Amino acid sequence: MNKKISKINTKLTNLGQTLGLDKTDILKARRTTRNIISMALLTGIFLLLGHIIMPGGPAGLYYTGVSIKDFKILFGGF
Repeated sequence: MNKKISKINTKLTNLGQTLGLDKTDILKARRTTRNIISMALLTGIFLLLGHIIMPGGPAGLYYTGVSIKDFKILFGGF
């Protein structure tokens, strides 16, 4: 595992040097990329759990089919 990580680190370092980045900029870019990927994974997990727990969304399936008739019933007295 460490060999794989070091190989990726050297590839990222070479890519950063071709783009003209310093060592600190390369480390910041790597950290930012790791944060973005972890946030995307967490968001995907929350979306899947939300879909499993609440299949119709927070309001349920009752409010998904809103139409003009519903507004006529709601504002019928006006």
